[in-house]
Amino acid sequence: MKEKANDKKRPVSRRKFLGGFAVGATLPIAMQQAANAAVGVSGWDAITDVVVVGSGAGALSAAVTSSQLGEKVVVLEKSTVAGGTTAKSTGGIWAPNSHLLRAQGIVDKREDAIRYMVRLSFPDHYDPEHPQFGATPSGYALIATFYDEVASTVESLVNLGALNVTNVIAPRNVLMPDYFAHLPECRVTKGRIMFPMNEDGSFGGGAAMIRGLARVANMRGVSIELGQRVGSAIKDSSGRVVGVIVHGEDGRTRRIGARKGVVFATGGFTHNIEMCQQFLKGPIYGGCAAPSAEGDFVGIGAATGARLGNMQNAWWVQIPLEESIAVRSVATGIWCLPGDSMIQVNRYGRRFVDEKFVYNERTQAHFVWDAMSGTYPNLISILIYDERTSREYAGFPPVPPENLAPSYAMRADTLEGLAQAIDERFSALRKHIGSLTLDKQFVPNLHESITRFNGFARNGKDEEFGRGSVPIDRYFHQYGPRAVSNPMPDLTMHPISDRGPYYAILMAPGTLDTKGGPQTDPQARVLDNKGLAIPGLYGAGNCVASPTGPGYWGGGSTLGPALTFGRIAARTIHTANAAEFSG
Repeated sequence: MKEKANDKKRPVSRRKFLGGFAVGATLPIAMQQAANAAVGVSGWDAITDVVVVGSGAGALSAAVTSSQLGEKVVVLEKSTVAGGTTAKSTGGIWAPNSHLLRAQGIVDKREDAIRYMVRLSFPDHYDPEHPQFGATPSGYALIATFYDEVASTVESLVNLGALNVTNVIAPRNVLMPDYFAHLPECRVTKGRIMFPMNEDGSFGGGAAMIRGLARVANMRGVSIELGQRVGSAIKDSSGRVVGVIVHGEDGRTRRIGARKGVVFATGGFTHNIEMCQQFLKGPIYGGCAAPSAEGDFVGIGAATGARLGNMQNAWWVQIPLEESIAVRSVATGIWCLPGDSMIQVNRYGRRFVDEKFVYNERTQAHFVWDAMSGTYPNLISILIYDERTSREYAGFPPVPPENLAPSYAMRADTLEGLAQAIDERFSALRKHIGSLTLDKQFVPNLHESITRFNGFARNGKDEEFGRGSVPIDRYFHQYGPRAVSNPMPDLTMHPISDRGPYYAILMAPGTLDTKGGPQTDPQARVLDNKGLAIPGLYGAGNCVASPTGPGYWGGGSTLGPALTFGRIAARTIHTANAAEFSG
């Protein structure tokens, strides 16, 4: 049969990529349709060298690299716009030993970086005296491979013109610290994260990353088809994955063959509610992932015999509860809670976390279980702030812009009035949060929490949770639209006013995306239940089990591995023997 890889493809315009962050309607996952189709190698609608499923960072890294190596590549994206979650992200890339660090004279030694990563990815087994620092052999191999390859991956994409990056972050022109720069294992404390820039040197974020990767892919003849949902992988009689079945938005179903391999980089399962309830270690109410992140590869991979891993973990982030109820795919997560005269409390009126620490860690505090009451006391928390924070931090999410009064931000002249408004809101949201109410001691406890916090603010030391005591706290506090003067000893804390008005916003746990799925090896090959590579099948990004495990090494820990293992997948495929096709 004549090859028809370019038949019926939807061209990708510049406008589509510019608008990649506003992902359109998606098709629901149907895991039962992901059944294996081991029906031989005939009857193809199109045949190419490499099929890449998805169009985010991992997918386009694989596509660009494969095309650079001379392979013919087809990219299949189920959404009607390209870029996936990458396009709506800030685009951070965590890259130890990068070319930027080396140019700045910063030495990022292999052993030191791996030790730090293992410390966070295997916290329950970490042992600095162990040859692999306590990591499993497979986990260590993935982390070591990431260190060995990420710097060259970024540099290669920069040299191709697909990326333009900096680690000097405006507006203060500083190097961003790692999230656990305060730990002794973090020997290079800042500068590992870099961000994509626009051609004019301004901040570009994930949208700029996708534009650059897509431009190079198009220049190299990569066929990018939108509105094409892959429903299953096709195996031949030997068990090798040799293609996919794809369902187009026009209702057409096609069989597309892949001589060399199939790469999945389709994102996590944030928007598959059933999977979230079944696998994640705590309840979530939505997330930042593109609506197309429905866990497609969990079903497709499992149907090929893939072994799943890291399914309980995610890239956690706090989200405004009522925004996530309105739209599960929220515009942005709350990376850093704005304000100095503010605290976050639970239904008992008690603080429960350092409000300025890393979003991934703050969010997990929502999952604390109270054995005696049989509840999650922090599951829905309340951001409490005064007029100073409302005014000085206006427009820094979730604090509303000036002269706007969205319903999710409650306001009252007294704390007692605010508590009444919160309880009334809980009642109105009962369909979504159950019979949650404030504890009877909420108001006196809140008064006590504020009094105690105000003392910490005046003395410059948070004796409960250490707010402002670590580098990332101070960095995140100043990460905003403008600098705010604070005469207190610690810039992250200012006494909350003893006079109203006061404000409250309900906060809930969410994700940037999940990070579990089929397990892969250092060559980005998908593994079966015996730990053996499934021939012809590869994976990268949030659709596979992340090498980070539960950890979050620093900003960009999502996209750094995605780009890296996408590139590795392409190189592994290039050296593989081609499948034989006929008819």
